Amino acid sequence: MKSYISAKLISKVLQPCLTALILLSLPTHATSLPPISLQGASLQEAPLQETSAQEASLKEVASEELPQAFDNPEFEQIFAQIDNGDINDERYPILIEKMASLIAEGDIERTYRLLPKQCMAYNFLEQQQNQNATEFLANAFTRYSEMPAAIYIELKLCEATLLRYRGEITEANTMIQKALVDAEKIQHQRLIADAYSMLGQIASYTGDFAFALKNLLQAFERYQQLELITLERLGLLDLAITYRRLGETETALKYYSELELAFSQSDQIALVMLVKNDMAYAFEDINEYQKAADYYLAIFNYYQEVHTDPTFVARVAVDMSSALIQLGQYQKALDYLDEFEPIISPSVDTHYSFLHLYKAQAKHGLGLTEEALIHLEKATAGFSKNHNKRGHEMLLKLKVEIYESLQQWQDAYEAQLELYDIHLILDKALENQASTEMRVKFDSEKIEAENAELVAFHQLKDQQLSIQQDNERLQILALSLGFASVLTLILFSLYFNKKSQQLKELALTDLLTQLPNRLSFYRKAQNAFTRLSEKQQPLSVISIDIDHFKQVNDQHGHDIGDRVLKIVANICRKKLPENTLVGRVGGEEFLALLPNSRSQNSLNVAQSIVDEVNLFEFSNFSENLTVTISAGVATFKDEASLTELIKKSDLALYRAKNQGRNQVVYFHDDA
Repeated sequence: MKSYISAKLISKVLQPCLTALILLSLPTHATSLPPISLQGASLQEAPLQETSAQEASLKEVASEELPQAFDNPEFEQIFAQIDNGDINDERYPILIEKMASLIAEGDIERTYRLLPKQCMAYNFLEQQQNQNATEFLANAFTRYSEMPAAIYIELKLCEATLLRYRGEITEANTMIQKALVDAEKIQHQRLIADAYSMLGQIASYTGDFAFALKNLLQAFERYQQLELITLERLGLLDLAITYRRLGETETALKYYSELELAFSQSDQIALVMLVKNDMAYAFEDINEYQKAADYYLAIFNYYQEVHTDPTFVARVAVDMSSALIQLGQYQKALDYLDEFEPIISPSVDTHYSFLHLYKAQAKHGLGLTEEALIHLEKATAGFSKNHNKRGHEMLLKLKVEIYESLQQWQDAYEAQLELYDIHLILDKALENQASTEMRVKFDSEKIEAENAELVAFHQLKDQQLSIQQDNERLQILALSLGFASVLTLILFSLYFNKKSQQLKELALTDLLTQLPNRLSFYRKAQNAFTRLSEKQQPLSVISIDIDHFKQVNDQHGHDIGDRVLKIVANICRKKLPENTLVGRVGGEEFLALLPNSRSQNSLNVAQSIVDEVNLFEFSNFSENLTVTISAGVATFKDEASLTELIKKSDLALYRAKNQGRNQVVYFHDDA
């Protein structure tokens, strides 16, 4: 267990807590639940809201523990395994049924304790079971209105999970926050940890990374104090996912490997598959699409063997189609998506949006671009409902690409403006995320160093026991260690000062082109705009986009695409004046801000970049490869914000594309 302590203190972001993990491994049938009949109750008969009786019960039973009137060791043994998170596969609903059958008539204490576990035995991803779970909760709150406070809170957390899988994110968040307050009133550490974990998961999913880190760290520390080994390991999985999302994929893969081994050794195969699934995401992030597809296929085959519920197989098929599309296997991806589309429910499954996003990508890749439009609309509704900003960003990029290919320039421009607004939101989240990540990462490395120092101290004590007769040698050793400690502290301080600066630079630099990234560019550009506009000094913006860049990647490979990006970035550096701010703000998109530059000078600079790219011999890198760029220029007039000025340069860029690409267009208000 020690091997996981320092790593997991680094940071925490997303991935289902144990209850969600249990949920993702359940078969399709609803569990038989003897203590509560599922028949004869509906939402109309018993709405899911807190009654005055329930509120009174929460206060009355907060510190009360019911006496255990029945001896039931078999029930207790199974319950402990489930409650500690050690059962998280297809056995879960079977054991729930067994525990229900073991409860003696009149054993109200165990009946209460089993209720939340029964709630989590439903597969919330399947529409009918989602409804069955709703009815179960209605029955539970009605029939057992005087349940203990802890049971009531745990059921509310289950209800929040149900709402989350329906896409009712705001309602779920509110319910969890209320449950957290109630859990803190009765000082129930496990429920407090569960609530923090769920808040962190939702925040990470919706892109609020700073809030996610804060809450997941709170959850992790409590799970660690409670010595819940499986949840501690899932904390390391949270860490790995955090690093993957931050772009530090190699670090994430290191932790994935540790987890894969740990879960394999404890024979928790369902969790091994969960880790493998996120490893596949990581491989996609670093463009190792074949490796990602192989991992997805292994998980796909495993779920086909062990699960009767097709939703598990269907979700992996959706994930796998993403990698296949990147490999250019559009028809194979489309076949998977068509086969499993009837299984993915739009009302309770977030994969529904990605299914239609990938169908649009596959059809666009096959040249069926007109047919892709209907899938764009279906995906839009899902991402909006679930507040998935990253998914919405992917969707808008595809919309821009599809509308451009259909020469629907107004639609492409509007999608680009939406994408710009999404980027502003994500940039703000990234800014919070970067500072939080650097702080947590720095603290964790400090903790690792302290742990190493502690180990060294214990080793020294062992040595002292063996040489205690030699006082002189011991004094020399102590003096040496004192000197070494001072030297270590000096080196430690120097190292982490340097490390902090490196982390700050990494957070603000595009690793491929070494230009400022979107966050860095907009921060510096805003400062420059404010300074120059207040003094009414000249200022221009150039929007640059590589023409048909997707075709470069598809026809010549992503490695060549990366080289093209580097070359265009270098040409921009070469041609732009020294005081110009330039950054890579999207996949193939660049922005330049030219202080003290009027319209004609800015047009000349932009044209020189377009000409230089046009003359460059890209065929030296790949046969028949030609690359051109388009550019739009706007000069400050009376714009109230940097955003307004950039929108004008973007509009000029779209006019350049509409007029045939490989050219520069200047923005005119009357154009």
